[in-house]
Amino acid sequence: MSQDYPRPPSKRAATAFFNKLARLYTTHPLDVTADEPFRVLVGTILSSRTKDPVTNAAIARLWAVARTPEDILAIPEQQLAELIKPVGFHNAKAHNLHGMCEMLINEFSGEIPRTQEELLQLPGVGRKVANLVLNICFDIPAICVDTHVHRICNRLGWICTDTPEQSEFALMEFIEEKHWATLNRVLVNHGQQVCNPVSPWCSRCQVSSQCPRIGVKKSR
Repeated sequence: MSQDYPRPPSKRAATAFFNKLARLYTTHPLDVTADEPFRVLVGTILSSRTKDPVTNAAIARLWAVARTPEDILAIPEQQLAELIKPVGFHNAKAHNLHGMCEMLINEFSGEIPRTQEELLQLPGVGRKVANLVLNICFDIPAICVDTHVHRICNRLGWICTDTPEQSEFALMEFIEEKHWATLNRVLVNHGQQVCNPVSPWCSRCQVSSQCPRIGVKKSR
C-alpha cells in the first residue's frame, strides 16, 4: 500500500456505510429472480460487458422462445447470436450458451449446479457468474465482483487491489459474510446510478461525506 493511500475504515464503519446504501437499493438491476435459476445463469452470462437495459431486453427476447436448456439447443447458434444481439460478444456468448446447455443436460441432468466448483466447469461461467448464481438462487454466501464492485470498493478505500479476482478475496477478509450476497446488488446499483466510473455524481450521493474518493479526479 502506498504512503498516500488512506488507512482503510474499520469493519464496523464499513458495515454502517454499507447498510445506508443497502436501504437505497433493494432490487437487482438484472431482470432475474431466485425462483428461476436457469434464467439467472443465462442472464448473468449475457450481462458481461453489457449494460443491464440491453441485457434485460435480450433476456426477454430469449425467454419468449426458450426457457430450458433443450429449448436453447434447438435454436441454431447463429440464430441464437442474432436473438441476443446487441449484447457484447454475442457470437461467443451464443456458442457458450450451447456448450453450457449441453453440459447441463449431459452432466447435471438439466439442473443448475449448487457449488462454485461445478458452476465453473460450465462454458462461459467465471467466478462472477458462479457467485451471483449461488447468491441469488441458492442463498449461498459468495462475493460477486464486477467492474462496479471492484471500482467502488477501491474508491472507498476498503481494499487496494488491481483486479476483480483480487478484490473478491480481499473483500472476503474485510466484509462480514452476512453481507456477501447483497454486496453486488447494492454496489452495482450505486455504480450505475451515482458512483460512475468517470465523473461520479458526488453531489447526489447520500454517503459522500464518508467517502475518501480515492482515484477520483473529477466529479459532479
